[in-house]
Amino acid sequence: MNKIYKLALFPGLIVCTAVFLIALSACSLLDSNQPQQDDPLVHEAEPVPQPLVRAPEYGGIEDDGVLRLSMRHPITLNPLLNEDATVAPILRLLFEPLVVLDETLRPTGHLVNMELASDFSTATLTIRDDAIWSDGIPVTVDDIIFSVEILRRAPDTVIYKRNVENIARVDRVNSRTALVTFQQASVTASYALSFPIIPEHYYSGHVNTTSPRNMQPLGNGPYNFASRVPMQSMILEKNPYTFRRTPTISVIEVLLIPDAQTKLHAFDQGVIDAIRLPFAEWVKHPSVKPVNHEEFLAMYFEFIGFNFERGIFRNINARQAVAHAFNADEAINAEYLHRAVRAASPIHPRSWMHDNNITGPEYDPARAAVLLRAINIPEPLQILVNTEHIERVHIANRLATGLVTAGHPAIVIALPFDEYYARLQDGEFDLYLGGMKLDFVPDFAFMFQGGPLFTSDPVLEGLFASLSLASTESAYLQAVSQLQQGIVDRLPIISLGFRHSAVLTGTRVAQGRMPASDHVFIYVNEWEIVDSQYLP
Repeated sequence: MNKIYKLALFPGLIVCTAVFLIALSACSLLDSNQPQQDDPLVHEAEPVPQPLVRAPEYGGIEDDGVLRLSMRHPITLNPLLNEDATVAPILRLLFEPLVVLDETLRPTGHLVNMELASDFSTATLTIRDDAIWSDGIPVTVDDIIFSVEILRRAPDTVIYKRNVENIARVDRVNSRTALVTFQQASVTASYALSFPIIPEHYYSGHVNTTSPRNMQPLGNGPYNFASRVPMQSMILEKNPYTFRRTPTISVIEVLLIPDAQTKLHAFDQGVIDAIRLPFAEWVKHPSVKPVNHEEFLAMYFEFIGFNFERGIFRNINARQAVAHAFNADEAINAEYLHRAVRAASPIHPRSWMHDNNITGPEYDPARAAVLLRAINIPEPLQILVNTEHIERVHIANRLATGLVTAGHPAIVIALPFDEYYARLQDGEFDLYLGGMKLDFVPDFAFMFQGGPLFTSDPVLEGLFASLSLASTESAYLQAVSQLQQGIVDRLPIISLGFRHSAVLTGTRVAQGRMPASDHVFIYVNEWEIVDSQYLP
């Protein structure tokens, strides 16, 4: 039995009662804010033995000049067969992706120079002259073709499987130039190229998980695989052939840690040097021990939703009344301590797609009061929120207070996530606070699936469909702008904002640059261990 509190707000009256509820089931769509792995696409492998993690000396890592990171026990170290999202960021230290996202979340060439056709049906990829595998052999187009074919045949559960779904073929122009043809031409087709490639000369005939080479990777990143101790750790050494800046730190030890809670404990105890955390967990750690951190843009989207199976919220005026009663700007700034960015729609405000001229509904309690009186809602509005996410609980209370100020009673029901989700499924709510991790490419199909959580809106569906019809970048940006405005006007949800994430390190490590949103360890080669006598 879980003890929770139900806060009822009425004009001029606050009533608190303790209630007891039985835990039910959970969902992956709405973020529970439980400590998470480094990415939502986590494949739960079979249980593995606990790693042998060294006890830190004097409360932390011995200052030996080695950077210590972590991942779960890998089934394979082939990035194109890997299914575990905690392993993928480590493998990106060994294997470079074709493209990465820039500071506006737009794909840009990395291992290759990329030129898109005017109709976005093809992409010409020219491999960098200094792209060399760690055995000294140059990267070629044959490696790109080989890698795409490996992903085509890979199980659906591998991390990068979806990246090749829209690739019709890859043609060899010459040894350093490839022409990628997409199944469907799209302004956003190049996002699919954000996957690493592997060397054909090394992996050909060795791309099953039982091959020894799948645990002895050969890549082209800033670090090389050196050795591993099964069930315990892996050693990486700097790669002299990297096309990026030679790593400052010569050696990385990757400890095998089985779960997120153990990883948090290992970081707090100084057993590992770095950890990626979403905002809600990140803010708790400065009080645990001194840390350095670099904040980066993440796609954790926060919103207020309606119960569309209750007739009241099929009325746009009712949704507008709620939006006008709530000061979303103030709530995001106050509750997320400027570690989130306000958004009027599910398009990240820092994205190249975002229209900065579009803002969310204005905070106007007088307008909200007029709308609420005209609608004449007979009962207090029930606002559902999960207790694990304290910022959402605070925002729910702010929403309830705003509704009270506008003249209508509201009840905040804060429950553990399993019970929260069960109530969502059963439709036992009026409003709810939710969140999800969105893709970098806009895909708002979730807002049109019907049921209690989302409405079926032909106007918005038409605006969404127009994205795929845009044949030029200017037409696409216009379609995205119209969709953003449509979301503000039609209010299928009340958009709140996007939470940031951060890479935290102990004070012995200096990062120096903001991580990339799709590659949090991309600049590890530039990290430094401060005041270490073992630095080269």
